[in-house]
Amino acid sequence: MANLRRPPRARPHPPAQWEPEALDPAELQCLVLAAVDPYIDCDVLARQTAREEEQRRAPAVFLDGWGAAGGTSA
Repeated sequence: MANLRRPPRARPHPPAQWEPEALDPAELQCLVLAAVDPYIDCDVLARQTAREEEQRRAPAVFLDGWGAAGGTSA
């Protein structure tokens, strides 16, 4: 538990802060990517990205096959 009787100057200060909305979106993206880059497993990311792309295409594949299977649109 922190000793609140210490003088304020002896308390630890938080790191510098800024308003993310005030940054240019490109600069914010660079800051975030630089911060998380050491923790990214590129193999896992590539597999997950491929899986998400497959899931995005699935509805179109289903609908393309709907007419061929004799279904109706209305």
